[in-house]
Amino acid sequence: MPSPDRVLEARQTALTAAVALHGPLRLQPGVDRAATVAAAELAARHTADVFTAYLLGTARIHLIRGLVVDEVTGIPAEPHGGTNMQLNTGQKVTYTADTADAAGYDTVETVEWSTSEPTVTTLNVSADTRSCEVVSGAPGSAVLKASIPSLGLEVTEAIDVVPAGTATIKLVAGEVVDE
Repeated sequence: MPSPDRVLEARQTALTAAVALHGPLRLQPGVDRAATVAAAELAARHTADVFTAYLLGTARIHLIRGLVVDEVTGIPAEPHGGTNMQLNTGQKVTYTADTADAAGYDTVETVEWSTSEPTVTTLNVSADTRSCEVVSGAPGSAVLKASIPSLGLEVTEAIDVVPAGTATIKLVAGEVVDE
């Protein structure tokens, strides 16, 4: 993690560059001044966040999903098809936050993890904050979020928890035939 002085220096440099990039504010007759100033300030701050991320290293974050395993034995479970993450009660899965700079090289940032529904998924975050074990809880749906708030970066994944032994059905349309 960069020193506080390095972060402050990068933020000041990024703000200066963002203001220069967006240029002076030009108001038009009949346009709401307060709304225009607020929109311009928001745009400059967003640009500064992107520039700061570039200067400090991290420019993107995404999740890498591990194997779904039994919560007690650790034995891998049969994978569920599709793109949605589904856990049965009594299962867990580990996610790893992958971060990279603008050139694509790995970076090291503190990642904050959260769940929208703590009764559905419980989180066990690693000491280095780079990975998080998601343990199933009560049946329902939750959203896992990994973020780096200081850089305005976040990624989410929807997770459904279903009771163990519940069958899922995938409907596949067949060939159309005349009656």
